[in-house]
Amino acid sequence: MKRNINRNMQMKVIQLLIVMLLAGNFGCTKFLDKEPLDIITDAVVWEDPALVDAYLADLYARVDFIEMRGNTDEQTSFAMVASMGGEGRSHGTHHQSYTASTNVLTSSGVASELDYWKYQNIRDCNYFLEKIKESPLEENLIKQRIAEVRFLRAYMYFETVIRFGGVPIITKAQEIDAPKEEIFLPRNSEKEVYDFILSETDDLVNDLPSQYQDKDKGRPSKWAAYALRSRAALYAASIAKYGQQQLNGLLGFPKSDAEHYASISYEASKAILNNGIHSLYKKYTDPVANFQNLFLDESADNKEVIMAEVYNYSKNRAHAYTLRAMPHDFNGTWASMWYLYDFVELFEFADGRPGTSVTRTQLTAQEWDMANLFGNRDARFRASVFYPGSPWQGGHTLFHSSTIRDGKTLTAGTAEDGWPYKAIDRNTQRTGLMVRKRCNEAMKPEPVIADETDYIIFRLGEIYLNLAEAAFYLGHTDEALTTLNALRARASMPPKAAITEQVIQNERLVELSWENHSYWDLRRWRTARAWLDGKRMRGLQYSYNYNTKKYKITLTNAEGVARTFMERNYYLPLGVGRVAENPNFVENPDY
Repeated sequence: MKRNINRNMQMKVIQLLIVMLLAGNFGCTKFLDKEPLDIITDAVVWEDPALVDAYLADLYARVDFIEMRGNTDEQTSFAMVASMGGEGRSHGTHHQSYTASTNVLTSSGVASELDYWKYQNIRDCNYFLEKIKESPLEENLIKQRIAEVRFLRAYMYFETVIRFGGVPIITKAQEIDAPKEEIFLPRNSEKEVYDFILSETDDLVNDLPSQYQDKDKGRPSKWAAYALRSRAALYAASIAKYGQQQLNGLLGFPKSDAEHYASISYEASKAILNNGIHSLYKKYTDPVANFQNLFLDESADNKEVIMAEVYNYSKNRAHAYTLRAMPHDFNGTWASMWYLYDFVELFEFADGRPGTSVTRTQLTAQEWDMANLFGNRDARFRASVFYPGSPWQGGHTLFHSSTIRDGKTLTAGTAEDGWPYKAIDRNTQRTGLMVRKRCNEAMKPEPVIADETDYIIFRLGEIYLNLAEAAFYLGHTDEALTTLNALRARASMPPKAAITEQVIQNERLVELSWENHSYWDLRRWRTARAWLDGKRMRGLQYSYNYNTKKYKITLTNAEGVARTFMERNYYLPLGVGRVAENPNFVENPDY
C-alpha cells in the first residue's frame, strides 16, 4: 500500500488552483494580491470554501461511480459488470470487458476495469477529514463537507469489499515516512468492513441534508446514505445466508448474522419508501416510454432518482454512452457497441408467461413476426433492448444477415420499397439484440463524447427490490410479495401470486439489467457458478422473408469459448503484486 499514499500535496493544490481559475471563480487582481501564482499553501486551501470544494470535486471524480477508465473514446468499459454477469458483451473481442468475462481469474489479479482499489482516494478523504476540522470556515459548511466525504469513503469501501471480501480499514491519512507497521496493515474481515460501512451510514442519515438545491445536484442526501445502507446490509445478509466463512473468519459471516443484516436493510429501505420525497417514476402512461424516460428525465419531476453522477457537456463533463450503444446505421462513428445474450429470456411476456415459454426449438422451427416474439414482452424489455424493427430516431433498427425473396437468399442490394437485403454488418455480427436502456434518442452523431445524461447511482426501483428481498429473508412474505408487485405494476406486468427466492432474483435481474448489478448479485446469492460456469452465451441471427414479412431465426454462439467460474471466484484475487507489496496480506482462497 506504500505506493498508494505517496502523493504530493503541493501538486494537488496547484491542480486545484487551475480548476478554480478555469471555472472563473476568482477575480485576477484580487487573487494575485493573495498568493504567488506558482503555489497555494496547504493552509490557504482550508481557509477558502471555493478551494475546499475544488478539493472535494476531485475526490468525487475519482470515486468512479461508473466505469469509464482506460478508454476515454470507445468507453467499452461500460459493459464490464454486465459482461461479467452474463448479460451481454461489447463488440470487440479485444475489449477488456469481453476478455475479462471469458478468461480464467488467476493470482495475477483482475482486469483494470474490473478492479477497484481506491486507497489513494481513501487516503485523500482521510486527509480532508483531518484538515477540515481545523478550518476556520463556517461550522455548518464543515459539518456538511465532512458528511459528504465520509459518504464517499463508505461507498468506496463498499465497492472494494464486494470484490475482495475483507480489506484494510484505514481512517487516518498515512504518511510516506510512517513506520512499516502503520503502512502495511493487515486485512480486516469482510464482516468488519460491512460493519464499518453500516456504522458510517448510521451517522450519515442524520448528518446529511434531506434535499439539495439544483446547484448542489449530485451530492449525497440522507436518503442516499439510507440507500447505501440498504444495499450494503442486503449484500451482507445474503452472503451470510448463502455463503460460508473462510480464512478463519476473514471472509464470510456466521449464518446467524443473516437476519441481523436483513433487518438493517429492511429498515433502511422502509425509511426511504416512507419519506414522502422519493416515489416511483410514473410520468408517462405508456409503460415503455415511462421506463425509457426514467433514465433520461433530469427534471424535478423525477422523484425516483436518489443520487446521480451529474454530467454537463459545457463543463467538460460528458460521455459517449448513447452514441456507442445506438445501432450503427444511425451513427456516423463507432456504434452498435453493446449486445445482449440469451439473458433476455429472463424477461417475461406482457401477460406474465415466462420468457422461456417459447422454447429454443420453437424459436428456430418457424418464422416470427417480431411484434409477436419481442413486441409483446415486458415493457422493460421493449424499453431496454434494440431488436429487429425497434423504432429509433424516425426509423427502425435492422439486424438481419440476409433476405429471402421468391425462394432466393439475397445478401446485397435493396428492394424497390427501400428494404435492404442485409443490415449493416456491425449489427449482424454478435447477438442480434443490443442495449437500448439509458439511450437518449435526441443525441446527434457529433460530437462523439457529448452525452450529458446523468448516471443514476441509487434509484427507488432498487430500494423496492431490496425491501422485498430483505422482507423475504425475515419471513415477511406477504410484504415481500406486495412490494414486488408494486414494482411490476409500474411496468404494467400482472402481479405474482406467490413469492420465492427465484421470483425475487429474476425480478431484480430484469428491473436492474445493464445497471451494474448482475455480477455482484449472482456472486452474493452464490448462484454465479450455476449461471456462468461452463456456459457459452448464445445470440440470435435473423434471415428476413420478404414475401411473408417474417424472420427465420437461428441460434449462434456469442462467445468464443465457454466461461469458467470456480468456487474461488466468489472473491476476486488481490493479485500477486499487492500480496508481494504488503507482507501482512493473505491472498483469497485457492488463488
